[in-house]
Amino acid sequence: MSKLLKLILSPLIAAMAVSVVAGERVGDFALIDHQGAFHHMSWYDDHEAVVILAHANDAAGAQRALADLLALQGKYQEQGVVFFMLNPGLQSDRAVVQANALAMGIEFPALMDDSQLVSEMLGFTRLGEAVVYDPGNFEVFYRGPVHDSLEQVLQQLLAGEAVELVEVASAGTLIDYVSTATHTELSYEKDIAPIIAENCANCHRAGGIAPFAMDSLLAVQGWSPMIKEVVMTRRMPPGQVDNKVGLKIRDAMNLSDEEMQKLVHWVNAGSIADTDNDPLAALVWPETKWEHGEPDLVVAIPPQSIPATGIVEYLNVEIDLGLEKDVWVRGSQVIAGEPSALHHILTGVIPPEGRKSQPEIFMQIVNSLPPEQALPIQQKMMAAMTSGENINFNEILNSLPPEADISALFTGSQDENTASITGYAAGARAQWNEPGVGGLLRAGSSLDLQLHYTTTGRELTDASEIGIYFYPQGEVPSQRMSGAIANNFNISIPAGSKDHEMVAMVTVHEDAYLQSFLPHMHFRGKRMKFVAQYPDGSEELLLSVPNYSFNWQLNHTLAEPLLVPAGTKIKAIGAFDNSRQNAYNPDPDSEIVWGQQSWQEMFMGFYSWKNANQSGSD
Repeated sequence: MSKLLKLILSPLIAAMAVSVVAGERVGDFALIDHQGAFHHMSWYDDHEAVVILAHANDAAGAQRALADLLALQGKYQEQGVVFFMLNPGLQSDRAVVQANALAMGIEFPALMDDSQLVSEMLGFTRLGEAVVYDPGNFEVFYRGPVHDSLEQVLQQLLAGEAVELVEVASAGTLIDYVSTATHTELSYEKDIAPIIAENCANCHRAGGIAPFAMDSLLAVQGWSPMIKEVVMTRRMPPGQVDNKVGLKIRDAMNLSDEEMQKLVHWVNAGSIADTDNDPLAALVWPETKWEHGEPDLVVAIPPQSIPATGIVEYLNVEIDLGLEKDVWVRGSQVIAGEPSALHHILTGVIPPEGRKSQPEIFMQIVNSLPPEQALPIQQKMMAAMTSGENINFNEILNSLPPEADISALFTGSQDENTASITGYAAGARAQWNEPGVGGLLRAGSSLDLQLHYTTTGRELTDASEIGIYFYPQGEVPSQRMSGAIANNFNISIPAGSKDHEMVAMVTVHEDAYLQSFLPHMHFRGKRMKFVAQYPDGSEELLLSVPNYSFNWQLNHTLAEPLLVPAGTKIKAIGAFDNSRQNAYNPDPDSEIVWGQQSWQEMFMGFYSWKNANQSGSD
């Protein structure tokens, strides 16, 4: 595009991007800031006003606008006004933005609008413009530069006075909305249907887990306002991963910036069809409910009755697999019978000779700790056993350090050849090993299941199933998977806390290829990231889940396994929201401690890795 043509088109494109006029409201939205924190704007509805400044570090007048905004923040932050910068897709490198923010002493979040969709919706045309709106109903009261008119609007709002939209001309640099210009004639057949087919239709189909189908143009048109809403708030797809940092995740269930732009622009243009050909109506889905076809063995869990109300204690069920010969396992999957009530299934394998005793399992966990941490606990356990007293295992759990690997609590003590059978949590998918990797189920083995249900107001019966896939007879995989579970039992979340941070850590004892990460918290879980702390003291961010959801506890698998040296520590760093702003919080007025039920809390990281030295696997 020539400079002259671009100069002519820029004001036109900017005008097309403006979607707000006097008296109108903008929609809810969510963005990740320069430090990786997730900001869902409806979460701020306990504030009086939100102020957002469109900013780029190299823009004319940027320093003055920031100085003025910082001055306003100092005066009004304690009065219920929250302040943000917004980068309208002009700088997507978080490290650069962080460095600039640090150099300028900026103390408010810089929202990274890489798709430019929020900037369009808020009606920004120039850098240096600010918007003021009510976070309760998203009504816009001001648009223009940061000066006296903006402060007067804030004063009126805080005084409870009626405020009309004030717009003041800005002289800042025009924002170049590139996708707005290129998306004027989007094709349903070529642009929209492929995005729905790839990212949505597998769940949103007849028999899928989603509450409605998107299997035709008509259905997509009907649901188009909701499609826009969930894209703008990043509720769907439910990948949760911040795909701009950390390592690349396989099948992350996130939309790209371009896919988001196309969907929202198509909806904004009226969800128009350009053809009679409907790719979504032509999709054909497998008849089986199993991701990898019919399993070699289907384990039917005995039906469990779930009352309408009350507390359902954990259930432990042992199921003989009926195996008359040894088999090598390639993968497994759980099909939940009643997903609304099934909180989790944890699976362990009981060998033919029987399970380890509880004291043996706890001693295994304690013995894996460094000597200075293990010794006091060992002494307590030995004193109880020698005196004939009952061991207080809850006390032992609470005394474990954050880096203790508690995997044996769920799998029992077993040799490295034993197969791992997947469990279940909301959003779980099949566990599937790469070729040549697997574990052994010996003849006579049983499954040890821990079942956890929550009541829903209706009496239900759960009849879940576990499907297990074998390697062909005679094919013995040469490599084994390993892993660990980090668990911090020392939970004490103050009432009303909006971001109570915790850490749990495990150590990788051999050179290993990291494979996957799964964060686990309950209703108050807010965010979690995983950081590798290497033996030389350096650190690397592996994965960030800035918007954790209890309803989508996903196992995040690396696109390429990461080789880490022995002694590497994996830190799970996360936080809880125990405030009233958390819509899922059962009781924001109570201090929350560790507990098994969903209204209590857990802080766990599940990891899988493959030891680099596989010489002992055969």
